[in-house]
Amino acid sequence: MKVKIGKGYSIKTEIFLSSLFYNKLEIKFTEKNGNVINTSLLPDRVSFKKNEKALMDKISLFSQRLNDSEVLIENKNRKFIFEYPIYFCILLVKLFVVKFFMPNQWVMAYRKIGETKWKFIKYNKNELMADPFIYYKEDKYYVFYEALNYDVNRGYINVGVLDQNNGLLKDIKTIISDDYHFSFPFIFEYEDDLYIVPESSENRTIDLYKCVDFPYGWKKVRTLINKISAVDTILHFENNQCYLFTSEKVDGCTYNDELSIYTSNDLLNDDFLRVEESPVVTDVALARNAGAFIHDKNKYYRVSQDCSRRYGFKVNMMRVNSFNNYKESLEYKLDLPKNAIAMHTYNKVKDIEIVDLKILLLDCKSIYKNALRIIKRLFK
Repeated sequence: MKVKIGKGYSIKTEIFLSSLFYNKLEIKFTEKNGNVINTSLLPDRVSFKKNEKALMDKISLFSQRLNDSEVLIENKNRKFIFEYPIYFCILLVKLFVVKFFMPNQWVMAYRKIGETKWKFIKYNKNELMADPFIYYKEDKYYVFYEALNYDVNRGYINVGVLDQNNGLLKDIKTIISDDYHFSFPFIFEYEDDLYIVPESSENRTIDLYKCVDFPYGWKKVRTLINKISAVDTILHFENNQCYLFTSEKVDGCTYNDELSIYTSNDLLNDDFLRVEESPVVTDVALARNAGAFIHDKNKYYRVSQDCSRRYGFKVNMMRVNSFNNYKESLEYKLDLPKNAIAMHTYNKVKDIEIVDLKILLLDCKSIYKNALRIIKRLFK
C-alpha cells in the first residue's frame, strides 16, 4: 500500500506545514490493485508531536482496514537548513497571540427565511450557547441548545422560547444534565411522541430521551448504542428502517474525520447495527453532522460541518442521493457573517433559521479574563 501525505514532502515537513498553513491534511492510500482511497484530518494546531501521532494513527487505522501491513510512504526531499527552527518559532508566536489575545465564544443567531442578516440572540460573555435546534408548537418557537459556563466547562441542555421582538430567549430552563457533558440536542417526532438524542460522548453512550411534559419534562428511555465514543447523532426514518448517522472517535480518527451509519428495524426496541460500508464519509471537510436532515422539494439534505480549517469552520448542505447504500454530494456552503469566524450548527422550522456562530471578544475585559483563565489552567 502506497501512502501520499499532503503535497508529498517528508513526514516531518508535512506535519509542520499542515499544523501551520494547510486547511486540512490530505492523505491518499493506493492499494496494490490500484484502488485509491482519499481521506483527511484536521491537523493539530497546537503541538507538532500530537499532529504526528494523529497522522501515524490514521495510517495505522487504514493499514488495518485494508489488511495491508506493507506501507510505502511516497515523499520528495526538501533541503532547507533553517526550516524546522523557523516553524517552531512561528508556532510559538501564533499560539501566544491566539490563546491570549483572541478569546472567542459560541453564540446563537436567527433570521426569517429569505432574509440575509442574522440577528444575535442575547448572551452573557461567560456562557456558551451552541448547537441550537428549533421546534415550533402553538405559535411559539422553542430553542433547544447546549449551554456551558466557561469556568466549569461541562455542557448541559437548555430550552427557551424565542422572543423575536427583543432578540432573546425567555423562560429558559435546563432539561438534561448529569455529571458528564451534553450537547447537540437532536429533537424529532416519532409515532406521535417527541424525542431528543443529545451528544453524550463523555459517557460513551448514544441515549434516547422522551418528552413527558413539554417543553421541560424529559425522561431517558433507552440507550441506543453503548460503549461508543460518538458525537452529533441524527436519525432518519425510511422504508421501515431507522438510520442513525454519527461520528465516532477511534485510534486514527477524531470526531471530525468520518461519518458512520447504524440501522435498526425499531427505534424503541431493536439493536442498532453498523452498516458494512461505514464510514461512508472520510473527509474532515464534509463528515461531521451539523443539524437535522432538511426535506425540501422532494430532496433530502444532510447538514454537515466543514472542519477543514478549524473545528466547526463552516456548514455544508449535502444532497442525499440515496439512503440505502448511502450516497451524497456537496450542494453548497453557508456563508459566514462578517463578524463570525465559525458556524457549526444550522436548523430551520417553519419560517425561522437558526445557527450558532463563533465570535471574537476583543474588548479589554474579555482578554483579561481569558488570560487569567489560561494561567489558572497552566498552574493546576
